[in-house]
Amino acid sequence: MRLKVFIVFLILSGCQSKELGENPNFSSSLMAYWKDKPMGSIWDFVPKEEIQELSLGWEYHGWDTLSGKEAVFPELEIGAEVNLPHRIPTPNSNIWYSAEFELENGILAVRADDGQQVWVEGNPILPDQDHVYQIPKTKGKITIRVINYAVAGGLTKVDWIPIGVWEKAKIDFEEEMQRKVFEAKSKLKEVDFASDKFQEFPIWYSDPVILPFDKDEYLIRWTGEKGHESWLYFGNDSTDMHFSTLATETEGTYSAFLPKKKAQFFKFEMSKTQSPVFEAPSKESKTQTSFAIWADSQGGWAEFERILQQVREKNPDFTIGIGDLVGNGRLESEYQKLLQYLSPIAVPHYLLPGNHDYDDSYQTWIPEAFRKVLKTESQKNYFSWQDGPCAFIALDPNENFPIGIVENSEQYEWFQSELKSEKWKEANWKIILVHQPPFSQGWMGYHGEKSMENLLRPVWESGLADLVISGHTHDYERLILDHQNGKTAFLIIGGAGGGLEPEDKKEEYPMMDKLIREHHFGWIEVTDKGLEFKAINQSGKVIDAFSLEK
Repeated sequence: MRLKVFIVFLILSGCQSKELGENPNFSSSLMAYWKDKPMGSIWDFVPKEEIQELSLGWEYHGWDTLSGKEAVFPELEIGAEVNLPHRIPTPNSNIWYSAEFELENGILAVRADDGQQVWVEGNPILPDQDHVYQIPKTKGKITIRVINYAVAGGLTKVDWIPIGVWEKAKIDFEEEMQRKVFEAKSKLKEVDFASDKFQEFPIWYSDPVILPFDKDEYLIRWTGEKGHESWLYFGNDSTDMHFSTLATETEGTYSAFLPKKKAQFFKFEMSKTQSPVFEAPSKESKTQTSFAIWADSQGGWAEFERILQQVREKNPDFTIGIGDLVGNGRLESEYQKLLQYLSPIAVPHYLLPGNHDYDDSYQTWIPEAFRKVLKTESQKNYFSWQDGPCAFIALDPNENFPIGIVENSEQYEWFQSELKSEKWKEANWKIILVHQPPFSQGWMGYHGEKSMENLLRPVWESGLADLVISGHTHDYERLILDHQNGKTAFLIIGGAGGGLEPEDKKEEYPMMDKLIREHHFGWIEVTDKGLEFKAINQSGKVIDAFSLEK
């Protein structure tokens, strides 16, 4: 309640406190300018000869499926000697490794699938903001717990770099980023100003994206140069946006709340910089809706862009991204890029995390980059909403290990409460969204998530779920099950950009009704009485379709 009152105060007080500038200072965002060019990383400035690969002499001690986020440091028995990379097909498991090394003060860069925890001489070492482990001079044992959420996982790479080399690389990388920002501002500027005034005219990195917040407001989210006062202007006339509200900024992530009933257009200001005008959603219907669903874009940006072009042509009321939204969930820049790709579609985007959105989050099990760019502090990773004749529940089983929604946990109790609510029971169409599917045939070694099947089976058999939509497996799959209370459709929409599952491999069970290896998205049109679904590929061709009726 206090947050809501504060937001209303800002909107009311902002209406008279700022005057809107005329024209945009830059022709596009920095991400649009650098779209087809690599942004680079600190590693580009680490000399190869300074990298000591620690790939030999590791012991693999075995795996376990002990639950819980914090592992008790085990008494490790002598294991099998292995070299890196090393992977084994043990889903939802802890995989243990150790090795003896003599190292100077430096950093360890560890790569594991899906993530890891590190001990040096029995002491836990936490990753820093660059996702590396700063270690003291040591002559002893390094132990690594790999947390594997997928079918196969393990320890793939460990490197050591002297601390002085790493610190210099960080400085060099920051200078290169500043050079790139200066270049972009010089090329994109629409207004003449001296280069020594560039700091007064910050550039935005990604165009604003419309995210859901509550029934009265949207969350407008964009990113840009850090530390600038910013305002959002809005109104129903693109030439007369006389309402304004002060935006908030956290380390280059900008947020403002847009009233649904007062805005068809908006633009923002950052210090002296004016943005172009952007459209806000205007379509509202209580009796029907149409929307796009997608999952596992996972860094396949060219394929994802073609998918989004098809989505935009369909003019959806909203879109839903069901996890593994980027290829490397530890990088904030990946989510900035995601915003840029979504921004041309001026509708709300409901975004769920998948296991790769939790990359390198295995100290806290909080997907920090995902949350910083896509969520407010008060929002959960699981949520519900209604649109037209549909009610939606979005779940996040990745906040637990092994994957699942633990009985008596906060999310479990919330889920049970949602299922018992009148809004859920009375909705014409009940749709559950979760990244990991209860059934899957297209990924070798994987039959679906048993914990999700156990959680959801009583729900659909009670007639409380018409659709269960997931990703995780990189293909399109459909299964429609009949039960005593009707039928439930299970969909895997895992083809928004990530590499597809091999064409010639699939499991013997469960037998899905349809299995297609193509990049695609889902399109759903719903009325009170009927639901029409289409799976559509990058060229706009319908590759599968079905309908449900009430």
